[in-house]
Amino acid sequence: MLVWRSIYVTNLKEVKRMRKIATLFVLIITILMVFTGAVSAAPEVVTVVLDENGDNATVTCPGDEVTVGVGVSANNTTLIDPFVAIEVDPSTGLAVDADNARMTTDGINWILNSDPVLGGFLVWNPLTNSGIWDLGTLMSDDMQAALIIPAMVTDIGEITVNADLISYEPQFRQYVVVGEDSYTFLSVPCRPPCPHGQTVPMQATGSPLAVAALGLLSIIGGAVYGKLR
Repeated sequence: MLVWRSIYVTNLKEVKRMRKIATLFVLIITILMVFTGAVSAAPEVVTVVLDENGDNATVTCPGDEVTVGVGVSANNTTLIDPFVAIEVDPSTGLAVDADNARMTTDGINWILNSDPVLGGFLVWNPLTNSGIWDLGTLMSDDMQAALIIPAMVTDIGEITVNADLISYEPQFRQYVVVGEDSYTFLSVPCRPPCPHGQTVPMQATGSPLAVAALGLLSIIGGAVYGKLR
């Protein structure tokens, strides 16, 4: 009986995790469609960080698990040997689990970075807490890709995840940055445990992911509208 219960709990966790992965992909792609469609036909990269509940991370504390998400859209352009340079600032802000990073180009089939058959697509340097996400030899037309990386908060203060989309430009005969984005959230010291026998009122855990996505899209839409004016 205990064995079956353990299997059930494990499967349930896996289902929840995969739902979170799928939802994150939809969020990233939705942002890409809104942003690139409103501004120009140019390649774009977006960066998000989600907390344990799947909401946009705003205030966390050391020890909290988060998910870093990066999305790329070719947006009717051709990217040659494209890759994304990702950096955590400060370098002590996150403990990144690169082995369990996943990427997709269709939102359905996810590739695990530690898959020995594929050889990996994310190279991470723990000393600098930065890495390179390899997007292959070519991206063109309406191709899109998403990357998710499990991580743990390991410092306090503002923590920023920067992402630069880089592509080879034949006319310049060198690699250039064709898109950039960043996401910043705050980490504060964890609240000490309550004295024995005392309780604290329940606090809201944050809006659902769908509401958070709409809020984020509204912010982006407002910023784009302001630029267009």
